[in-house]
Amino acid sequence: MGAVFAGSLFGTLFSGPLADKIGRRVVIAISAATFIAGIFLVISSQGFILLFSGRLLLGVGIGIVSVAVPLYALELAPTEHRGLCVGVFQLFLTSGILAAFFIDMLLVKSGNWHAMFEVVLVPAVILVVGALFLPESPRWLFLRNKKEKAIEVLKKLHSPEEVEQELKLIERSLQSKEGTWRELFSKRLAVPLLISVSIAILQQLTGINTILQYAPVMLKSAGFSSNYISMLGSVGIGLMNLIFTIVGMLLVDKVGRRPLLLTGLIGIVLSELMLGFVQFLSISVHLKAALSLIGLLVFIMSFAVGPGIVIWLVMSELFPTSVRGKGLALCLFFNSLGSTVASSLFLTLTSAITLGGVYWLAAFFSFCYYLVAKFGLPETRARSLEEIQESFASAS
Repeated sequence: MGAVFAGSLFGTLFSGPLADKIGRRVVIAISAATFIAGIFLVISSQGFILLFSGRLLLGVGIGIVSVAVPLYALELAPTEHRGLCVGVFQLFLTSGILAAFFIDMLLVKSGNWHAMFEVVLVPAVILVVGALFLPESPRWLFLRNKKEKAIEVLKKLHSPEEVEQELKLIERSLQSKEGTWRELFSKRLAVPLLISVSIAILQQLTGINTILQYAPVMLKSAGFSSNYISMLGSVGIGLMNLIFTIVGMLLVDKVGRRPLLLTGLIGIVLSELMLGFVQFLSISVHLKAALSLIGLLVFIMSFAVGPGIVIWLVMSELFPTSVRGKGLALCLFFNSLGSTVASSLFLTLTSAITLGGVYWLAAFFSFCYYLVAKFGLPETRARSLEEIQESFASAS
């Protein structure tokens, strides 16, 4: 289970610099090709080594796409719809999770795990082909001194008046050359870097990926009678994740990043505390199963409408264009590190401190996340990327 997240560590590390070097669009295509290679390794494996290697390669693809797609969407989106456009990435992530739960539910009785992986070839091929037809990011084109091509892209996306405004903002933000790692770790960017990295780590310590990956196991341990029934409960979790991701997308540019994030985190803390208490109650198996499912649904709803949408924006908006790829890559490296640790240690921790103790541990980290967001995160709604960077510069 942890192999995918371990692979994403490597993907996130080199994807940002690579996106700065060869462009956002090309890196998206590379991520899809990596997925395809990983799938073929998995389905052709006859032993643990090849299976593990395939899972690692799939993780590399996840790491690359997790940096490249939000970065690309962020830089093409108009300011007033930036949250919605970046939220589409999270929407399709949740759609994929729901599809995976549903397909696995159909295949669980046959035990055909090869088919569970083979179906992933369909979206992977669509992505690698579709990426070839995308326009490149105008901000990246400016960074590479390809002003005429950048203007052509902007004209396709904006009205003539908006093109002029975007040109001025981009040119002002790109007075300096392509950013270095030293610039990313400079005093000027210390605050946005600290906030972004903290949120990246705490995002995973809420338990989100662990709950999604192990949902069938958790539901079965809570009292669901069979693999099929527990997978059916997982489909319900995936559906709730999708629905409330759409809700978050519709609200993020109207309500703002901070209110959604803080509200979602409160819901996460309360649901995890409840889930922990349920595990220690002396009640019937059926009631425990029902309460556990309700708690997991509230957790997913809260996560989807807040942290699930906001994290991609926060980790991208707080960095200037010159180092955005490197900054996002670094944050997602720590995000993947959190996923790797949480997923790899879940079963061990469950044995050591019980499932209820794991829920309470996740609630503690979720509360820490709330404190960081409450006292450290600025509101970025309706502000251009360049205005956000200038506000940090003036505060330092």
